[in-house]
Amino acid sequence: MKRFKKTLKWTGAILGALAAIGLIANAAFVWTTDARLERQLAAIREAGDPLTPAELVRPPIPPEKNAATYLRRAEADVVAIHEEVEKVPHFWPYCNTEDPMPAEIQKALEAIFLKYPKAIPLLQQAAECPDYDAGFDYTLPLEELIAQMLPAMQRLRSDQRVLMFRVRLLVAEGNYDEAIRTCLAIFRLADQCERNSMLVGQLLAITLRNIAISEANRVLQMGAVSKNVRDDLDAALAREERTEGYASAIKSERAFGLDTFRNLPSRNSWLFYRGRLNRLESLYLDETQALLDLSCDPRPFRETIQAIRDIQARIMPDKGAKDLPEKEPPPNTVEFALEIFPGMHMIHVCVARTRAMIRSLRVLSALQTHAAAGSNEIPRLTDLGLPAETTTDPFTGEPLHVKKLPQGWLVYSVGPNFQDDGGKLNDFHNGDVGIGPPPPAAKPGDRAIATP
Repeated sequence: MKRFKKTLKWTGAILGALAAIGLIANAAFVWTTDARLERQLAAIREAGDPLTPAELVRPPIPPEKNAATYLRRAEADVVAIHEEVEKVPHFWPYCNTEDPMPAEIQKALEAIFLKYPKAIPLLQQAAECPDYDAGFDYTLPLEELIAQMLPAMQRLRSDQRVLMFRVRLLVAEGNYDEAIRTCLAIFRLADQCERNSMLVGQLLAITLRNIAISEANRVLQMGAVSKNVRDDLDAALAREERTEGYASAIKSERAFGLDTFRNLPSRNSWLFYRGRLNRLESLYLDETQALLDLSCDPRPFRETIQAIRDIQARIMPDKGAKDLPEKEPPPNTVEFALEIFPGMHMIHVCVARTRAMIRSLRVLSALQTHAAAGSNEIPRLTDLGLPAETTTDPFTGEPLHVKKLPQGWLVYSVGPNFQDDGGKLNDFHNGDVGIGPPPPAAKPGDRAIATP
């Protein structure tokens, strides 16, 4: 019995010592992770970037300077125009071919725009505004905020389509200068969209930008444009390559990520979880900062995507880095920092694709002014008077590809598969990225309907 008591006593003493050592170690772990996390948060604070969703709320904008004012005034007419165009027989089948617009469709569009004369001027006023605030409540839970944002995003898509209808009508009328000016309004609406925080705004801005590029390409391929308008287009395209909106979207998403960590039920459980959550939050901040750095990285996509894979490999060392962009985060973990990478990878691809299309369009415009009329000779890219980076493939860092086709110029990048597919532009995931002449006229009864 005495031996048992003695053993029990020693066991208790050892367990107590181990517990004390564990508590001390845990306290040290919490202290060091607290200190590191606070340094990271202080750096974000010092940079003036948001730490909470509430900090995304902006000061009020005077109504006359807010694009939302004019978009709201145009909304009823935009909806009406969209509905009436949808009823025009055979309108959509002609959208993606080089077919001239049939006279009956042209007359129908002219009648629709005459019926709603305020819509286009209001959309142009919105595009010209110095700022845009749709009034989103960033203090709402994320799911409710997204639900609030989506209708406004859809209205912007309708605005873009109405401007696109106007471009098509102007091309049919032979007014190519005004058609390009309308494309510039779509570019500016994309810029307005970027003023709303969150990646959803960035994705819509990318969509609008790509539509504007496609429409401007169609105009340039189909008719002559004056030098002044061509210069305005080139200046706008140069501005559209900037990445501030992309960086802003990452920062706003980071504010919501920090809020998620902040509101975890176990966040302040000092004994068991605090140090671990501190470490995870620090990891999250490390990786979002790495993505921020990549958002303005001038290197080709081939190099920056490898950097993303290296980041992911550090987070998930048990998985092959080459597979990470397509993998889902591991289930049943609080390491939701991992969840940012599939979405960020996709947006990084979209930003690079848009940059490739912008550069291709700038090269097309320069080719049209530098190439000898009636000649099939392709000028050297270095002779086009463009900055060197403008003629560079953003995916590889090599020169863009140029071909002279019977219908017009084809300018393209190799795209995210880093392989020259001969100018195949219709495969989003594996094809080339660029601009070219509209596809050949479809045969009767064989027209594909598409809604840009």
